[in-house]
Amino acid sequence: MLTVERVIEYYFAVVIIVGGLSVPLGIKHTLRTWRALPEVGWMGRSFGMGLLALVLASFLELPVLLLESWLALAFIAGLVEETIKLLPLGFFRDSPGWEKWKLVIGTGLFLGLMEGILYIAGIIVLGEDVYLIGVRAVLIGLHTVWAAISIGFLLGGSGWEKFYGLAFSMVAHTLYDLPPLAVVQGLSAGAVAILGAVSTAFMLATPLMAKRAAGLALKLAPEEESEEETEEPTLEFTF
Repeated sequence: MLTVERVIEYYFAVVIIVGGLSVPLGIKHTLRTWRALPEVGWMGRSFGMGLLALVLASFLELPVLLLESWLALAFIAGLVEETIKLLPLGFFRDSPGWEKWKLVIGTGLFLGLMEGILYIAGIIVLGEDVYLIGVRAVLIGLHTVWAAISIGFLLGGSGWEKFYGLAFSMVAHTLYDLPPLAVVQGLSAGAVAILGAVSTAFMLATPLMAKRAAGLALKLAPEEESEEETEEPTLEFTF
């Protein structure tokens, strides 16, 4: 009989394999657009936004964590963390769209990186299985790609399409967290397996969404002003 422990081990293996393929593809699509847009000093501001996002997310998720409502924690984490990556839209509202696009992606990168470092340190200190480091490493990349998907649709889309990326990122993030938290909650092996399968489907769809989001973000490129040299008219006199 398949146990819950065995199911979650399979899920983590799938995360490392599927996520290890999906994340580089998503980053590849994002980098193509990144290089096509103007350069900007993003690292310092994105680091500050990422740190602030991590502090705010931890504060907002703490009540649910203390209540030990693990399934609710997965939903709150997906909702809060994917929304809070959009902080640069408020702090740098006067910046051009392409600049805000880069700052949001940078915020996702640094949020994921700082969170990942904390979790990896805990894995090492507590002597947990080494493969969990790989799981956390995949999540760092997913944080970045999810941010790119959210902001690409939000700034490049139109109508309801603007919110498709953010909705996808929230659901994908929630589903990523649900299987392990479902184990802690005491759900059956079958339920955990179903959640893991749906989460995997969203990971497989992530590169496709990243490609679409990167295409939409190209609309943010500033229009090149072609300055045509105008010659001053010269007066010609004929005698």
